[in-house]
Amino acid sequence: MNLKHANRLRFLTFCAKVSLMERLHSAGVLDQMHVRGQYERIPTDTAHLAAELAATHDVARLMVDFDDGVTPLRDVGKMFTAQRTAILEAYRTGTVSNIAASHPEILSIPVKNLHERVVSGTQDQPVGHNFFVNARDFLDARMPWAIQFNDLLHRSTGYSIYVVSQSDDWAGKDRLLAAITEKPDPELKSAIAVYLAGRSLEGEKLLEQHYGKTLERAKGQVEATTQRIGITTGLRVDMLERAKGQLQRATFGSFDHLAGLVTSDNSGAKGDYGICSLRIEVQSDGSVRSARLRNGSDALHVVAHELHHAGSAQTKENNRCGLQINGDEGLEANEGMTEYLAQLSVGSPGIEQLTDGSMRIREDVPYRAPVFAMLALHEQFKAGKNNHFAVLFNAYHGDVRSQTQLEQAFDAFYQHDVSISEQLKKPTVRE
Repeated sequence: MNLKHANRLRFLTFCAKVSLMERLHSAGVLDQMHVRGQYERIPTDTAHLAAELAATHDVARLMVDFDDGVTPLRDVGKMFTAQRTAILEAYRTGTVSNIAASHPEILSIPVKNLHERVVSGTQDQPVGHNFFVNARDFLDARMPWAIQFNDLLHRSTGYSIYVVSQSDDWAGKDRLLAAITEKPDPELKSAIAVYLAGRSLEGEKLLEQHYGKTLERAKGQVEATTQRIGITTGLRVDMLERAKGQLQRATFGSFDHLAGLVTSDNSGAKGDYGICSLRIEVQSDGSVRSARLRNGSDALHVVAHELHHAGSAQTKENNRCGLQINGDEGLEANEGMTEYLAQLSVGSPGIEQLTDGSMRIREDVPYRAPVFAMLALHEQFKAGKNNHFAVLFNAYHGDVRSQTQLEQAFDAFYQHDVSISEQLKKPTVRE
């Protein structure tokens, strides 16, 4: 079969299926859906998801928390911003002992969290080995808090960071790290807490050094996309302003590989966003053994994607981020919307216009099927066929006016998503 004719036939078949779904939905056949997207671990109940997003939650709280320094940093000590600031300021002024006496939990909780990380097992990486190799790098850089930690480690155990990091006994490194973090004496506990705060800030500085200009450029493009589309969908002004405020505050996280892998070949991701943190991450290209910085256009795309997450409506109560709640429910729709908006923000490099007037999503685009589904809904909205895209876009930014309409919009998205996923699985017909 001729390649052009085969692809045209497939496109017409897909359009026919979309038309059938629209007729079924408008006729009220789809009353409720439990559907599992290809990126979701459990099926999404669209009725429950719509109800959760329609419920009253304080989506403005995130900016208040960020300004008060009580949002997380994404580091292995699980510190929040004000906590890290307090530890490092006390270290700088020589008043760590004052904190230890008045607010001991500020120092003890990060150490406790590190202990829990190492005793939880290998999981995604050899924690003890990676911890001491990382510490050696900071010691080589002559970071004063790393030197202090090394001195106290040697005094307490007889081992230096250099000796431990060079050992082939990886299980022994786990045991040593577990031992010194389980019940350390006050001096060692303070040194470990200061070390964790120092390495957390250095990771943030690393991302800022390499991608700071990209972040500022992407903020302008993401804000412009949000505002441009928001005008067409009737997004409430207060939600538009809230999104703008969150984007302005968004910054980098700690880039802490002990909290989660930060190289794409190992993590399977190019970037990351911590819900209710306003902190993004650009992961290194390649693997742990051959990590590389991302190039300009790739980094811009990654940052734009994570910034759209950062600008979306978020709440702690149900771990909400945009159209997603409780970690996994609605993930397909949320990532589809996020990546689609990211594509629009960086010039749509992954959206191709074909000679017959149709459009396709390139194979290398993340979340390809859900992005294609969002593109289809947006095109229908622009053609005046339905408001599903507008309902989803507004809900993504915290503006839900009808639970029923939101459920219908989710149903329409997942119908498109499932159909497109099946179409994309079929092998391409070649001449």
